[in-house]
Amino acid sequence: MDMKGKSVIITGAGRGIGRAVALDMARAGASVFVNALDQESLDGVLDEVRRESTGGKCAGYVCDVGSRENVERMYDHMVAELGGVDVVVNNAAICYAKPFLQYDDEWWDENVRVNLSSVYYMCHRGVREMIKRGSKGSIINLSSIGATRAHRNVVAYDACKGAVEALTRALALETAPWEIRVNAISPASILGFYVPEMDPEKAARKDPNDFQTPLPRQGTPGDVANLVRFLASDASGYITGQVISIDGGLGIQSRPHQLSPLIITPQNIGDFHF
Repeated sequence: MDMKGKSVIITGAGRGIGRAVALDMARAGASVFVNALDQESLDGVLDEVRRESTGGKCAGYVCDVGSRENVERMYDHMVAELGGVDVVVNNAAICYAKPFLQYDDEWWDENVRVNLSSVYYMCHRGVREMIKRGSKGSIINLSSIGATRAHRNVVAYDACKGAVEALTRALALETAPWEIRVNAISPASILGFYVPEMDPEKAARKDPNDFQTPLPRQGTPGDVANLVRFLASDASGYITGQVISIDGGLGIQSRPHQLSPLIITPQNIGDFHF
């Protein structure tokens, strides 16, 4: 999954999944353009990208991608610095809990602006740049398990992520004649701002009773970055319009396995007879 010769733009790259994707792309040889909301975050990730780079260029831009004007200026800067775009990773998002009955229109509009309109703006300019460059490019939109399995108290976020998945499928149809692929990733239970690291003793024990996910470990931003690189690379050249979950199996279970009447673990399998 070599990325040499490809130019990648990543929104919301100042931390978490976006930062992991930026570093992974740099290691894979891509030219990396990172976006962050403030200068301190941008400088931090740019320093790391430069250290990890294996030959590609790197540059960045501070802006809120929920604005069409900001996105257009950012792309102008990227094209001037890197020559064009081959891969767009739409990672920027906000997710703040608030009961639905406490919403006002300003709250709803802010969620839609950052979580959905930003994806539209990034794709709209990105596709034009790919066609202009003659690139068989790849767009990767970060969704969430909340698109199909609701969280409590984040109606606006979940609604936007559902729309992102619909946008992904519809856009994949329209860009297919240029062999531009559009896919989405649906993460859950990934370590970061909303998912704290487990107690080290529990994590080392890998007992399924200690985990929400069937796979007895926590997901990491690096896990997501690996999937992003696959979808960005030529290795996934015949995949488009798909939403791929990366959640340790969380989305496939009908109820938390802690409620299961029979729990078989690597530690107790010898107690059962089949």
